[in-house]
Amino acid sequence: MSKTDNSDEKKVKKNGFFRDVLKSIKDFDKYEDFGLEGLGKTSGYLIKLVAIFTLIITSMTVYKFSNTLEKVVKYFDENITELTYKDGKLNVNDNQKLEVESDKYITGTVIIDTSDLSDEQVEDYKNQAKNQSNGIVLLKDKIMLKNEMLSAVSEASYKDLLSKYNINSLDKQQILDYFNNGRMQIYTSAFISLFIYMFFVYFASILVDAIVLGVLAYLVARIMRMKIKFSASFSMGVHALTLPIILNICYVILNGFTGWTTKYFQVMYTAISYIYVVTAILIIRSEYIKKQAEVERIQTEQDRVREELEEKERKEKEQKEKEKEKKEREKQKEKERKQREKEQETPEIGDKPEGSNV
Repeated sequence: MSKTDNSDEKKVKKNGFFRDVLKSIKDFDKYEDFGLEGLGKTSGYLIKLVAIFTLIITSMTVYKFSNTLEKVVKYFDENITELTYKDGKLNVNDNQKLEVESDKYITGTVIIDTSDLSDEQVEDYKNQAKNQSNGIVLLKDKIMLKNEMLSAVSEASYKDLLSKYNINSLDKQQILDYFNNGRMQIYTSAFISLFIYMFFVYFASILVDAIVLGVLAYLVARIMRMKIKFSASFSMGVHALTLPIILNICYVILNGFTGWTTKYFQVMYTAISYIYVVTAILIIRSEYIKKQAEVERIQTEQDRVREELEEKERKEKEQKEKEKEKKEREKQKEKERKQREKEQETPEIGDKPEGSNV
């Protein structure tokens, strides 16, 4: 990649975030500038992009969570006749097993079994949750969570979770009072916690995608015999993910309101980013070839002009030499002429003077 001057670098720095987003989507010829902007600016762009993505996803999730919470509280009040928690142990409806199909886009299947279970039974519940897109399993001493964004099942003991809030015991009425009186606090806490958690999860995921795209761009450039730093290819990889991330946001919003899903979205997400980064490298290569041809044309023109100037100087030099020789000859002739005249005017010794010369 060619180096730009200071004015070009200043021009890149002045571009705003949303202008860079627009250029990343529609201007392939700007990817060379993105490659020159440096890791600092690229990292800032990536953080802002992930933050906006996370903000929208978190807002959508909390909105759906608020709707589901209403149903959960209602179901809890009508169907849970007894609930007690003490010393890290949960008891629901005298340890009877309950299985509830909630909003599948938020919690999925909710299983409650607070009886004494063997290790094999606990493992069965874990596998059952793992096979769900989203799910919650409430056992006697811990909770299992499965989220569609993660392949693994998260586990946490009640004691570890509630001890942070100095809660050692609970009953049904306390939980109902908490949900009825502190919903705004619940939503706020859920939003902040979910935003922080999802930001780091998405940032790590998108960072890995950007590194993979950077490697792809670097290899394609090398195959085309282009010298490019990995930092530049990484920057182009980050910007190549702009459109896929925006499409992902649209997909999540559409999925949240309509429930529409497609199993080929991840393929499309990956394919678009690959197409962007390869196309960018090809365009940069094409521009490089054009610039190289222009440089060669200019060099050829300069060589021609230099030869013409040298030829002109040579002819002028020859002309000056001829004029100099001509002047020398004329000067010599003039000198000889004067010498002859002088010889004619001077009388020889022995000659007699005549007339007035006496």
